[in-house]
Amino acid sequence: MRRSAEALIDFDALRHNFQRVKQFAPNSKVMAVIKADAYGHGMLMCAKALSMADGFAVAHIDEAIVLREAGIQQPITVFQGFQNSSQLMQLQANNLRPVIYQSWQLDMLEQQPLSDLSVWLKVNTGMNRLGVSVQQAADLYQRLTKIKAIKQTGLSSHFANADVPEHPSNQQQMDVFHQLAKQISGQTSLANSAGLIAFPQSQGDWVRPGIMLYGSSPLQNKTAAELDLKPVMQLHAPLIAINKLKQGDAIGYGSLWQCPEDMPVGVVAIGYGDGYPRHALTGTPISINDQMSQILGRVSMDTISIDLRGIEAQCGDRAELWGKSVSVDEVAKSSETISYELLCNTAGCRVES
Repeated sequence: MRRSAEALIDFDALRHNFQRVKQFAPNSKVMAVIKADAYGHGMLMCAKALSMADGFAVAHIDEAIVLREAGIQQPITVFQGFQNSSQLMQLQANNLRPVIYQSWQLDMLEQQPLSDLSVWLKVNTGMNRLGVSVQQAADLYQRLTKIKAIKQTGLSSHFANADVPEHPSNQQQMDVFHQLAKQISGQTSLANSAGLIAFPQSQGDWVRPGIMLYGSSPLQNKTAAELDLKPVMQLHAPLIAINKLKQGDAIGYGSLWQCPEDMPVGVVAIGYGDGYPRHALTGTPISINDQMSQILGRVSMDTISIDLRGIEAQCGDRAELWGKSVSVDEVAKSSETISYELLCNTAGCRVES
């Protein structure tokens, strides 16, 4: 069912952002992160558009198998690895590279008859989410290298605060990771989008860009424009009503906002049912006919109200919720969330362009 709101995907912008990754990390291979349906942008289409990528990364096996069945040949890393022997056999059958982050997974690898499997050993250097302990890492890595069926083993980890470059944990994590890397002979991967920009010394053999590929800034102190990243998604919806309201008229659920004067107020056909954030505040930017406006009052399930004072517009014109004129990062900040969530939530509106 086609919705009024449309998320248009610009694959030229996606490829531009990939080239920015290469400029930041010219000596590393690029593992393009396309999990969560490529952050709402369409996993298959993005994988095909990024044919120059050295590899891809997804969250779970089902995503990886879809890519393989569509003919994607590059190495594919599966961040959540495997949970049972059946999944392990699927990984091998589809030439997928699991991440090992618990010792019981290594036990299973030693017991399962396998051939030609590449793996990443993930070590917890401070994120405290997935990863074996620093104390276990060297011994577990050596165990992996002794399994004849494993053809390639790498060491990986993940930053907890790379979006805040001055955070002291960043250097601590790099120090721990680099010390471990000296004890192994395999490939390394630590840097995500923020890490590969802020800490060139973290880039290693593979970098793992995610959010920056889609045109959102991974750093709190830099905008996407300052990093020369182009928005890949442009979220549009039509203006379906223009109301001439009086001073004191309240708008929307909860009557949270009142007109300070007689004024025109527009209604745009998008809301939280389409993935637009319900908690976007009055004042959140929106563009219509290349004119900047703002949201008024509370976001509804399938509509928002906007300020049309001084705006030339008529019903049927399309408003931009984010894209070229309005940064998704601005909308995320106004909604007290992150761009990752906003982009992922609009998948039902997506139209490849």
